[in-house]
Amino acid sequence: MAFKNLSIRIPEEAHAELEKLAQERQQKVSDVARELIMQGLKGSPADNGVIVEYLEGFGAVLASLHTESTRARYYSELMTSYAMDMQSLMIEGKVIDKAAKEALLAKFGSASVQVAQEAWWRALNANVPAEK
Repeated sequence: MAFKNLSIRIPEEAHAELEKLAQERQQKVSDVARELIMQGLKGSPADNGVIVEYLEGFGAVLASLHTESTRARYYSELMTSYAMDMQSLMIEGKVIDKAAKEALLAKFGSASVQVAQEAWWRALNANVPAEK
């Protein structure tokens, strides 16, 4: 690839930013300026590092949320199970049948998933799809 010289004037503040960036990257100011110009011409962002850092951090947050939601779901199902047994003991004098309890818990689980999905759609200001 052939190269041509280019002489440009930029504000002092921009030059100071270029010097700072060059120092961080341990490069010459002219090399950093060249990279930024070339990337700008290609239409790509100047530095994907910030995006990658954000996504990595977001992944850790999602993993934590998943762990906490799993723990919360376990305790809520446990408490619901106890409540169902207490209600059955008070009304029928015996604990609820295991199969009936599992069916009710599955129904509650499906309803909570649907409510959560609808909440996400509302938070994203999007229409809830007709079929899920």
